[in-house]
Amino acid sequence: MFYNQLKVLGVIEWDQVRDVLAINETAKTYEKFFDDIKKQVSNGYKYFCMLSSNLEINVINNAEDFSKLTIFILPLTESVSLNQEIDKLDNLKKELDEVINSSFDGIVISDAKGKIMYQNPAYERITELSTEFCIGKNLQSLVDKGIIDVSASLKAIKGNRSITISQKIKTGKNVLVSAVPIRSKQGEIIKIVNNVRDLTQLNNLETEIQQLEIKNQRIHEELQQLKGISDPKYSIIAHSTQMKDVIDRALRVAQIDSGVLIQGPSGVGKEKIVDLIHRNSIRKDGPLIKINCGAIPESLLESELFGYESGSFTGATKKGKAGLFEAANNGTIFLDEIGEMPLQLQVKLLRILQEREVMRIGGTTPIQVDVRVIAATNRNLSDMIEETKFREDLYYRLNIIPIKIPPLEQRVADIIPLIYHFTNNLNIKYGLNRSFSSEVLETFANYKWPGNVRELQNIVERVVLMSQHSEITMDDLQRELNLNSDSIQVSNGNTLITHHLPLKDQVESFEENIIREAIKIYPSIRKAAIALKIDQSTLVRKLQKYKIENHS
Repeated sequence: MFYNQLKVLGVIEWDQVRDVLAINETAKTYEKFFDDIKKQVSNGYKYFCMLSSNLEINVINNAEDFSKLTIFILPLTESVSLNQEIDKLDNLKKELDEVINSSFDGIVISDAKGKIMYQNPAYERITELSTEFCIGKNLQSLVDKGIIDVSASLKAIKGNRSITISQKIKTGKNVLVSAVPIRSKQGEIIKIVNNVRDLTQLNNLETEIQQLEIKNQRIHEELQQLKGISDPKYSIIAHSTQMKDVIDRALRVAQIDSGVLIQGPSGVGKEKIVDLIHRNSIRKDGPLIKINCGAIPESLLESELFGYESGSFTGATKKGKAGLFEAANNGTIFLDEIGEMPLQLQVKLLRILQEREVMRIGGTTPIQVDVRVIAATNRNLSDMIEETKFREDLYYRLNIIPIKIPPLEQRVADIIPLIYHFTNNLNIKYGLNRSFSSEVLETFANYKWPGNVRELQNIVERVVLMSQHSEITMDDLQRELNLNSDSIQVSNGNTLITHHLPLKDQVESFEENIIREAIKIYPSIRKAAIALKIDQSTLVRKLQKYKIENHS
């Protein structure tokens, strides 16, 4: 016991009937004075001297139980030392009280019989049960009165072990209580310390965790989509406003099951948009069948699309063959170059779109198919309708949702990002470390690219693979494209960039060309400025600088 460590100071702990609860060895030597001490204590004295015995007595109420008294006995010659010890104990008690009272969690201390001896301010804040109400109450009475539904302290006492429970309080609060027994040297429980935490906060945290899990799942799905898009096979580079609009439209179209007609010149990436639509549609787990209507002879196209029965024509297999529409069941079929489809096959295609069934060559029984049709063309189908080369009813059936992909010359902002993309893929594929000089990039940005993205990709691949240096310069470009040394000429005869001009002049020339193209494309200066991502006032100044007339 701590009291026995005080060699000079005698310490007695009495209960309310003055029975000795604890005593140290020093106090036992003053046992003959106990009756006199008790008499003075009963008279209400807290501090007094017994001159006959040359003793100084100090009485302190127990902070946890006011019915208990702690008596300090000190020979008058040791009073100074005693006061110092008392000050130390008092400071220690204050520090412990400050620690307990500053705890964010509620703390409740009860005795071995379940009587509440102490609670900190946090417990009142959490449970709304005041200190005045709780101190001195037995936990069993609180359970009996329905103040709390169950007591962790009583369970810990009964089970002779630590315990954690969920507790409901009459005030409507739900708390988590951990009860930990404090034991004597003999192993007997003398107190129970309860740690109380507001379950409302934990429930909120659990809700937040669930929301984060949902958000994480959404992010995971988005990352999977981005992963697919970042796959070189499916990559779509879109830095220009025009191409971003195309992708946004394609993603919105993907969520519905209507027919789509993709229009645009050869090489702009129509097949990439088809991949994007299919991979983000409800049919993404089904097949995606692609067929170029202009690449298959007319005599074979019908059997490839619609299939045939056995013996339907010379060379047909004995078992017959399913067509591509059957193979695409529950998925998507992409009919590229739809303008090249013969008129007689257009009739059959219209029937499939209307009736959702296909008839094999030589067959008599229609076969039901569930297929989404996406068509694409680089031809003007309206002109073909006027020339009776394309059925008007089929056109309107295919053109439910049109998507127009602009040529590369109308989306200059995509050119350099596409170059970086193609170069990076080639570097990874072949273990290279190639890059283009700023002059070459400017040259590429000035070129009109009649072959669009396909032409750009082919030229980048050719120059990257044939160059022997890490940085590809104008000399490499001239050598591979057979260009003269003074200026780079494109196949249509337009000069792209003059090699001997200062860089500043070339950059300004490049900027002027871009602005001129933007003014032609967009109906107003404001829209052109938005597309170029510059202030309208900046664009006006540059129009004046380059003497560009605005006809909007």
